[in-house]
Amino acid sequence: MLVDSKWIDRDGKVIFIEKIIRTVPYGFLGVIFGVYMAQLGFQPFAIGIVLTITVFTSAIYTLGISFVADRFGRKRTLIIFALMDFVAGSVLFLSTAWWAPIIAGIVGNMTVGAGEVGPFLTLEQAIIPQTCDSKHRTLAFTIYNLVGYGASSIGALMSGLAQYIGSGVIGYRPLFAAYLASGLIGGLLYSRLSKKVELEGAVKKRAVLSEKSKPIVQKLAGLFAIDAFGGGLIGQSILAYYFYLKFGLSDASLGLIFFGTQIITAFSFLAAERIARRLGLLKTMVYSHIPSNVLLAGVPFAPTAIGAVFLLFCRQSLSQMDVPTRQSYVMAVVDESDRTPAAGLTNVSRSLSQSISPSLAGYAMANVWIGTPLFAAGMLKLLYDGLIYGSFRKVKPPEELKR
Repeated sequence: MLVDSKWIDRDGKVIFIEKIIRTVPYGFLGVIFGVYMAQLGFQPFAIGIVLTITVFTSAIYTLGISFVADRFGRKRTLIIFALMDFVAGSVLFLSTAWWAPIIAGIVGNMTVGAGEVGPFLTLEQAIIPQTCDSKHRTLAFTIYNLVGYGASSIGALMSGLAQYIGSGVIGYRPLFAAYLASGLIGGLLYSRLSKKVELEGAVKKRAVLSEKSKPIVQKLAGLFAIDAFGGGLIGQSILAYYFYLKFGLSDASLGLIFFGTQIITAFSFLAAERIARRLGLLKTMVYSHIPSNVLLAGVPFAPTAIGAVFLLFCRQSLSQMDVPTRQSYVMAVVDESDRTPAAGLTNVSRSLSQSISPSLAGYAMANVWIGTPLFAAGMLKLLYDGLIYGSFRKVKPPEELKR
């Protein structure tokens, strides 16, 4: 479908392919990273700290590129970050020392949550609207997230291979090799992007938001921070660690579970685009999010692994419908020249807020109640749903004003 379609240009297709290459390793890293550190001797709170460092450094990178990428070059910036993933993968592959996952977390841009964050997402989010017309913008973000979560599901399934490859931490080395290879391939793919992905002329020189977009982006960034803080409490690495601790599940079982969650999520994106055409972007974001967060809050009360996984699967069928609609909404309500800083600032607010959560989740699991992060995340995300709908129900994308 992507090869023959004419609704999106060649650059858009390159981004879709790179999204697949990049998120296969992110899929298995999200499952194994916490467990891998536990096998290296890290305690729960220390694991949370490392995950916090990983997300925080990604947020710092995102903040930096929000203001310089349009001048330095989006294509060049993407190539550099792809090569940084290569370096991070090399560190994990070559060393089993305690410092290796810390260095990899700082240098790389690996995703340890349920969805991707960081500089790749920000730049690609700014580029995608330029690869198609406005009526296909939400569809483009839907396909972008669909292929990403589909690839991530394959990666999650691959995490179970570690126990068959070798004993202990040695079994993870081929997966780390795949991660470093994805960085090299990503750099090559990004080098094929055309000049059309860049901003030109006077617009390119401006590195700050226009006065028109500034209040919108500031309010969105604040609200997204609440949602992301809750999301950071139940990142994929934390969830995998939760099932590992509470039910004693193996890497293979965890891989199957998160393969299932990613597949369910990927198919939910198709429904999101169709619902958005009928209800609008904001209503789709909120109406799908509320029941998913109620289900999330119920997961830690499930007495068996089967019951907890069932609730998690039900939650995943709804929880990420807001991702393509949210990305499309942000890009629609700001001017084209503001898209990179708007994407960057809203993603930075998400990343910074999310960076705090894993260490708190690790502490709560060890010292309060193992289910605390899941219940707290559900409550915080419900608060976000009410606030964003109340704040933005009258702010509509241009295409919805015509209805």
